[in-house]
Amino acid sequence: MISFIRNENMKIYKRKRTWVMIAIVLLYVVLQIVNLKTAGSGATNDNWRAQLEQENVQFGKEATKTDALNIEIKQAEKHIVLNEYYLDKGIPPSTNGWSFAVSQVRNIIFAVSLISIIIAGEIVAAEFVSGTIKLLLTRSASRSKIYISKYAAAILFGLMLSVAGILTSILLGGFIFGFNGLADSYFYVKNQSVEEIPMLQALLAGYVLNIPFLLITITLAFMISAAFRSTTFSIVISLLVSLTGFIIAIAMDGWSWTKYFVFSHTDLTPYIYGNPSVDGVTLSFSLIFIGIHLAVMYLISYPIFVKRDVV
Repeated sequence: MISFIRNENMKIYKRKRTWVMIAIVLLYVVLQIVNLKTAGSGATNDNWRAQLEQENVQFGKEATKTDALNIEIKQAEKHIVLNEYYLDKGIPPSTNGWSFAVSQVRNIIFAVSLISIIIAGEIVAAEFVSGTIKLLLTRSASRSKIYISKYAAAILFGLMLSVAGILTSILLGGFIFGFNGLADSYFYVKNQSVEEIPMLQALLAGYVLNIPFLLITITLAFMISAAFRSTTFSIVISLLVSLTGFIIAIAMDGWSWTKYFVFSHTDLTPYIYGNPSVDGVTLSFSLIFIGIHLAVMYLISYPIFVKRDVV
């Protein structure tokens, strides 16, 4: 099985467009650094107290807007609580390579997930379109092994690319903002009060707790790729569903019905470093709900792949 997975990984990384997509993720990190530098948010200045007070005034206005989304109100309120904590404790907020990486984890995994959809969307369909699936089947490989190796290769690609993106954000962020800060605490708001954890723990937890989005999107693309012969259709539909689901989860954050919407459970960080958007929803519920969706997509794609005509 390991040899099959290794072979699928070789196919992925031999394609030039794969390296182009990897470069896009790294470019995204660079653009975020440039954005911070041009906005002047990376360095601490002598007027940081006045700046935080001004920010709180602006956040207060955003929180009272009649047309503000629920998530916008929550974010504004959290920023106010955090800024007041900095002011009370005399802690000037600053950005370093580690804190920059923590702030970018979710965005990096989101970008990687969209790119991984392209890989997963063609990894099966392309074999049937080109006819190379016949060659695979003649190598005494069962369809189950082929299916599992392709799915594992797509997942590994997404995980490795997200790790590469996070490491790049640490390195480039460190060169621009400094590498000091690993021993600092990461501050977050939970139950309207500020709590803190070690920076490294925040980074690792942010990565692990956002992986469900990666798993859902890749499994979705893999399912559609197994069901249809068109790689373009598989990729486009998967991208549309994932983007729409992500946007709806943000726009409808806090609505009671979103507890039954899988994309509202793909970011698990609120359970640890915040508060769930819907009262009564637990981490166990989210994990079971995600597991059910992954199982259903597997039960749809696997039989189709096994029974699919290769002629």
